Amino acid sequence: MKKIICALAALNLIILSLASCSFGGKKTALTISGTDIDSEIYAYYLDRVEQRPEDYGLNSEYKQSEARDAAVDLCVRYLAFNTYFAENGLSLSVSEKVSVSDNVNNFWMRSGNHFEKIGVSKQTLTKILTSEAYENAIFSYLYDKGTGDMEAEESIKVYFYGNYVAFRNICAYYTTDDGSGRITEQERLALVDTFNAIAAASGTDSDSFTTACSDAGYAASDIAVLEKSNEGYPAGFFDNVNGMQFNEVKVFEYSDSIFAVRKESLVELGEGLYSSYRDTCIKNMHADEWSAFVEDYISTFTVDAKNV
Repeated sequence: MKKIICALAALNLIILSLASCSFGGKKTALTISGTDIDSEIYAYYLDRVEQRPEDYGLNSEYKQSEARDAAVDLCVRYLAFNTYFAENGLSLSVSEKVSVSDNVNNFWMRSGNHFEKIGVSKQTLTKILTSEAYENAIFSYLYDKGTGDMEAEESIKVYFYGNYVAFRNICAYYTTDDGSGRITEQERLALVDTFNAIAAASGTDSDSFTTACSDAGYAASDIAVLEKSNEGYPAGFFDNVNGMQFNEVKVFEYSDSIFAVRKESLVELGEGLYSSYRDTCIKNMHADEWSAFVEDYISTFTVDAKNV
């Protein structure tokens, strides 16, 4: 408890400083709508862009001016979220503040030397991660009506059960053991026969699928949950699984692989599973609205970046 109280006290001091972004003699890097953004905040965002330029629409041969522009844009987002959060009287919960404090400590433990090298203090890192918590809180404020709103909650559940599937599977790839080429056609047909035999031997219960896989020399996976837009599986995989009946086992063949899949019921897996995906569903449902809101709000801020 003492640890939590100390962490919250330290974080509260940082939060109080967020409205005044340049203080304690720090050099001002740019001014946004009359508010000074200090050089540490700008340095953090510039480093973020330089570490992963592709995340900000830049190629590997980006110009330094392009990186600076991207960093300035991130500074504007930083101030915008801080401003909206304060103007609407929002607050972070105790658990959210503790999460920020824990994230700062973990981040600093891993990368503190790097941040010190680029001139970013732990206090500034706390300000950055607190602003990110503000962003999440603003999203929830705008789009999460809480589980007490039955109509809104029902729409989230409809999205979840319509855009996610649960399944167990085994998979084999049509490549040689050393990965140097493709297996022969005879070997491919043998795999197809094996997988079809597994499907035929599987009953409607999960244990029979496990046994059929094991008897053929394969270990069935644990239950996986897949979102419709996930690109980690072959094209068409989600639609194939989504079209199956619950507890059914089918074989799907793709250009370089073959799957034996048993479809599981999301409903039978329990309300806890839905709850664990609820926030993600809300973000997916309102992604376009959120982007439009952020861009519209940010456009009201003016930037003087003569010092960067």
